[in-house]
Amino acid sequence: MLPRTLAVLFLIGGFCCVNSRYFVEAVHHEIPLTIEPREFDIVKDDNETVIYRYDKPLESTLTLRLNTSSAYLEISPKEILLTNETKEVSIQVLGKSVISLTFIDIYECHDDALNGSCPFNIADAFVRVKVVHSHVISVLVIVSGWIYFVAWSVSFYPQIILNYKRSSVEGLNFDFLVLNIIGFACYTVYNLMMYFDDNVQDIYLDDHPRSLIPVLPNDVVFATHALFACIITVIQCFIYERGQQRVSYTCMGWSTILISFSIFSLALTLFDVINWLHFINNLSYVKMAVTLSKYFPQAILNYRRKSTTGWSIGNVLLDFTGGFMDITQMVLQASNTNDWSGFYGNPVKFGLGLVSMIFDVVFMIQHYCLYRHPITEDGSVYDPVDSQTTTRDTSPGHSTTDFRRLSTDSGNAPI
Repeated sequence: MLPRTLAVLFLIGGFCCVNSRYFVEAVHHEIPLTIEPREFDIVKDDNETVIYRYDKPLESTLTLRLNTSSAYLEISPKEILLTNETKEVSIQVLGKSVISLTFIDIYECHDDALNGSCPFNIADAFVRVKVVHSHVISVLVIVSGWIYFVAWSVSFYPQIILNYKRSSVEGLNFDFLVLNIIGFACYTVYNLMMYFDDNVQDIYLDDHPRSLIPVLPNDVVFATHALFACIITVIQCFIYERGQQRVSYTCMGWSTILISFSIFSLALTLFDVINWLHFINNLSYVKMAVTLSKYFPQAILNYRRKSTTGWSIGNVLLDFTGGFMDITQMVLQASNTNDWSGFYGNPVKFGLGLVSMIFDVVFMIQHYCLYRHPITEDGSVYDPVDSQTTTRDTSPGHSTTDFRRLSTDSGNAPI
């Protein structure tokens, strides 16, 4: 059942990543002029065809004059005529110079039947164009997106499987789990509202004209799935052996601040002090704060226990892979368009990914180097949770210690 579920998840996510351009129309107001494609990548010195088609009856000639930045694109013809006999006209677009984003606009629209006025809002009739160095790099951008989507989606399961095999959550820090729940709950609400709520989308487009909605279906799938996986892990904490572990007072205080901030933002929204876009942006700040803080408790717990037993290294490796491929994708995109603003213009995204990777490296050093063989006082390697019940002898002179001792010559690091 699990492989089938994951397969469906990956297919949905991959389809959305590869075919994101087909979701563009949802963010535009409906106009009777159809433009295909509305967004495309073109290699420098290559040509692309753009089709303009009017979908309503025309009583006279509709004249459209096109405009673009001549430094980056060359279009031919620059004036097109649409009639009842010729309701579809194509133009040729030549990529002259590499740029991350430019537009083809209609700067003048003339309809004789309407005394020269335009039958639609020309502000909504534009084409987004990206001029790139290579289609091969563009394909690598898509492939890297697939890889990090899959890696991050699967990264939750090694911990769940490890907990199940050990029938224990000892070694998994509860603070990390609580913060993860808060972070992904906020992230899920952000993605759901940004993708499905028309009011939020309208506010966003008013604030960011000609921008794409920054959430695609794969973002919604990932966030919802991540929250579900975290909930499954929480349930395991209630039914499996957890020893003396509990949520720390520090985490309780920090979680209270984050939740209170979210509730306060919701209250301000309900009383129209801020709009819904500001509200979900505040939730994204909570997710940011969680990402910056959630790894510390687990790293400290590993240090105090001198062991990573119970903390899945599979989760760490997959998380590192996802973060590395995310940054790789940013580098590929920047190099393909000569636009590095994604790094200095949006330092939060890059910074959060880098922080996650740094902590992943810390966890790998703890697991494979520092605490490869957790040692007891008598020098033996141990797992504090015995997967098989050990019979205790409570007679005088016998120890009641109930942990599994492993031989020190074992070459396997604790999982």
